[in-house]
Amino acid sequence: MGGSPKVQPRYSLRVRKATAGSHPGEELVQSAGGHGLGRTEFIVLSSLISATIAISIDTILPAFDELSTAFNLSDGSASLSITTFLAAMGVGMLIWGPLADAYGRKPTLWLSLVLFVAGAGLSSLAGSFTVFLAGRVLWGLAAAGPRVIGLAIVRDCYSGDEMARIMSLISAVFLIVPIMAPALGEAILIFASWRWTTGVAVIIGGVVSIWLLRLNETLAPELKQPVQPRRIATNTRLVVTNRLTLAYTLATTFAYAAFFPWLGSSPRIINDIYGRPELFAALFAVNAALMAAAILVAERLVKRHGAFWVVLRAATMATVLSAGYVAVSVVFGGRPDFFVWFAMASMLTMCNAAFSPITTTMAMEPMGSIAGVASSVTGAIVFIVSALLASIVDGFIDESVTPFGVGFLVYCLAAVVAIRVAGPARPQDT
Repeated sequence: MGGSPKVQPRYSLRVRKATAGSHPGEELVQSAGGHGLGRTEFIVLSSLISATIAISIDTILPAFDELSTAFNLSDGSASLSITTFLAAMGVGMLIWGPLADAYGRKPTLWLSLVLFVAGAGLSSLAGSFTVFLAGRVLWGLAAAGPRVIGLAIVRDCYSGDEMARIMSLISAVFLIVPIMAPALGEAILIFASWRWTTGVAVIIGGVVSIWLLRLNETLAPELKQPVQPRRIATNTRLVVTNRLTLAYTLATTFAYAAFFPWLGSSPRIINDIYGRPELFAALFAVNAALMAAAILVAERLVKRHGAFWVVLRAATMATVLSAGYVAVSVVFGGRPDFFVWFAMASMLTMCNAAFSPITTTMAMEPMGSIAGVASSVTGAIVFIVSALLASIVDGFIDESVTPFGVGFLVYCLAAVVAIRVAGPARPQDT
């Protein structure tokens, strides 16, 4: 389908032949001016930028009981702290990209972090659940900024399989936060009130803001685009009518829809269905570590076989394993042995983690000159639609863990179809 925007040079571009082990025949394009950081520092900083989202979600999970007690909530109402945040974040996705394309990556990212800190602070100091949720709305709107702008920065500086590898490494480091966040939340609750499980985001936002001083502006001045409704509409049309971008965005959407019930319902499954709340933080950390390992393996495979080869096989494996999960769960009446369930769920999330960061970057491949708007539009589609799809699965998880597997099966199968429709991402004409 039409509409791939022509990519103009970003600063001075260096095109080098693919190194040994890269996808055969592909040229890797990287900014010669770029971010101004070493590769490792760039990955760690980008990971911390992405981790602001995980900090906003995972640290508060162990505090649901304390939150319910503090605000006298009915059963399940504490989960609104997650769904409200994700919904606001989906809306925020549409805001930050055009601003980043118009005013640059760094100033826009700084503005989003200021609002991020303000929202986290409001939730931490809230005297009522209504004010708490208002803080979460502001927090979620602002948290979309680091996600959208961080992805645009990566796209400014890298292209092709190299971009997929960088994004995989960022995702692997990023998963250190889910490993630590629930345990951090548990530790905070030992020594302080639930308010510090949200207040810690204020500290993280401040650290990222200071570290940004070392990052160069990655958007070339000549590529800045004014915030004009007609221009934004035109660029949005280019995004949604590009077959490769749309198909890989849908693949990412289905991958997130399969994974979000792990975030939203794993506390209920572990704590209520299996009655093992003392294991929640440890198992959540183990699962995140396994996902990080899967991402690192995927990154090495991208270097050897190319991104398309990896995402197609990982999504297919997730689909096959999901079918096995459903079969085992049904045989055991919707409640297999606890550690059997955890092993099966971990295999599914590992496969999911192996391909979802890569499909995210493959969707951005044709969008170099409008990376901000593209990141906004694709991010909004991913987060809003996947949250709605995931809520369907969450609604069916009650006394049985079977719906978790059914959701994974349906959504990963849809992701495979989308990946097949997209095909391999083609190198840019720079």
